[in-house]
Amino acid sequence: MDQPVVFRTPQTIHYGRKAFEKVGEETSAKGKKALIISDKVMESLGYIEECNNLLLNWKIESAFYTGVASEPTDVYVAESLEIFEKENCDVIISLGGGSCIDTAKAISVLATNGGYIGDYMGGKKLADKQPIPHISIPTTAGTGSEATDATIITNTTNDVK
Repeated sequence: MDQPVVFRTPQTIHYGRKAFEKVGEETSAKGKKALIISDKVMESLGYIEECNNLLLNWKIESAFYTGVASEPTDVYVAESLEIFEKENCDVIISLGGGSCIDTAKAISVLATNGGYIGDYMGGKKLADKQPIPHISIPTTAGTGSEATDATIITNTTNDVK
């Protein structure tokens, strides 16, 4: 390898039985209005409502995007970014599996740096500005998306990840 590789991990990880209850406290240190990015399963199980209530306990408002399905796409990114901007959010919470987390990571970068998520493919364009704060609440094991700064998004025009 000619160039050194950097591996970044989250600054803080809460784990254990009551870790979810920390979402309001953690979010209050990062913003005043959160976009919760999730899916229909988390919504039907009541976790989005529970997350919203935990945030309200800390006087944090929420907006929601629950359109993420099995694989994250540029369409999910565009739709959730539109909500983020329209609702004047300043922090992102992903609640779900790797697809929700990857979508949230893309929004985190695009909200401050602009462009199309495909512009960042393969390090072609690096983020100039700090991304929006992102709190990840993983509900599955396996992808490890919550532990890296990489995201994998499918370009629906040419079906390339």
